[in-house]
Amino acid sequence: MNTRKKLSLTAAGVMFLLCAVLITRHFLASDAQVAPPHPGQQNWGESIPLAKSDPFIEHMVKEFRKYYGETISEKSTQAGIISLRGFIMGTRPADGRSVFYTILKKAFPAYADEIMDTLARLDEYNRWLEDNRDTLLRMTESERTAAMRNKRHELFGDDAEGIWSGDMLATEARKAQMQDTLSALNETDGMGIGEKLQVYEGALQAAYKDSPEAFILQQPDLLSKVFFSVESVQDELKKMGPEARQQAIDSIRRQMGSTDEQIERMAARDADNERRWQVGYQYMEKRDELAKLYQGAELEEKLGELREQSFGNEANTIEREEKDNFFRFQRPRIYGRN
Repeated sequence: MNTRKKLSLTAAGVMFLLCAVLITRHFLASDAQVAPPHPGQQNWGESIPLAKSDPFIEHMVKEFRKYYGETISEKSTQAGIISLRGFIMGTRPADGRSVFYTILKKAFPAYADEIMDTLARLDEYNRWLEDNRDTLLRMTESERTAAMRNKRHELFGDDAEGIWSGDMLATEARKAQMQDTLSALNETDGMGIGEKLQVYEGALQAAYKDSPEAFILQQPDLLSKVFFSVESVQDELKKMGPEARQQAIDSIRRQMGSTDEQIERMAARDADNERRWQVGYQYMEKRDELAKLYQGAELEEKLGELREQSFGNEANTIEREEKDNFFRFQRPRIYGRN
């Protein structure tokens, strides 16, 4: 897979964290971490501790009530909440499960456990899709549709039809709309960064304004990272000198809604990233030279000395990564992100 396709997938993956569950794969690495493999009606509070309330939780409680309150008893509405679960888990990776359940308990105390069960069954369906992907692809369209319908009915009974005709389809449509925009930006020639940013902003507004996922528009850092992941944007940033590049990055963040204080803080992080990459590039060059001159235990000794000189306290971490055949400075450099 070429670099353009890799970064296009990266952009789509970040957008998934923001807006929806991509049914078969990507960033929510294992749905098994979110729900048990064989869900059933249960008291989820026995296994998930409630999180301490904070402004984020209280804001999300209001959003849940605003967009889902009138129809929360319907399974189709409950299933549609999976997009917000993905957002919360991505925003709060350390305690996202507890935060999500706490939001449900505060917003809909009588339905929180039922919603968790609905999402657990949806997770099981998504795992089934992934596990049977090759088999499903070999089927005819009518056979595949029938197999998927049967599995949905097995898990959701008569509620299946409603689930796959309401909020879930709308969520998938919004996600597809943004992925199409990202792909188009990636292939567009003759359009500058400023024009691409206008197209991107317009697509975001068209997809999410006044939708249950409108909160996405209030995440300038994440939205900027998605834009930075577009390969054609990176092509332009790489052609710039360091000062012009940072000015462009700052401008993009400002236009996406970041405050001056946030931009200053992220620019400092960018500068630190740049220093680390330069050290890393020099390390890799010296590492290659040592590999040509030494072998075996002598090479390992020389590499250990080089890692200490280059990375100090991080030397052991770099060594463990290399033993796992992971070389962090061979990854794509994505300005504005890493």
